[in-house]
Amino acid sequence: MNSPQHHVVFIDGICVLCNRLSRILIRLDAKKQFLFSTHNSAYAKKTLVQPKEDSILVFSQKGIIYSKSKAILFIIRQLPYVKWIGILFQIIPTFILDHLYEIIAKNRYRWFGKHDDCPLLTHDRFVR
Repeated sequence: MNSPQHHVVFIDGICVLCNRLSRILIRLDAKKQFLFSTHNSAYAKKTLVQPKEDSILVFSQKGIIYSKSKAILFIIRQLPYVKWIGILFQIIPTFILDHLYEIIAKNRYRWFGKHDDCPLLTHDRFVR
């Protein structure tokens, strides 16, 4: 798969929450418009100026990089079955959504745990 034709979601590869949400996204993404990579992959190093390991990042097909709540909302709006959730969340100011995002990001290992290695490394939708 060629990344310019897809949106690429950069995740913390050892984060259990990130991997679970990525697997859910893979199931919901019937059009296969999303690929996945980790913040420390070779692809991330050549694509992103400064990877933010505490944030989900989306590199869109148009070359726009979204982070934190904007990344989550961008992803949701691309999925036909859950698109309405993104529309509802748009009424909440970004600074509030980002604050909630940061609380979860800061506590994700404690609340959800972490893997030794990224389970998505072997998935066909993973970009190295």
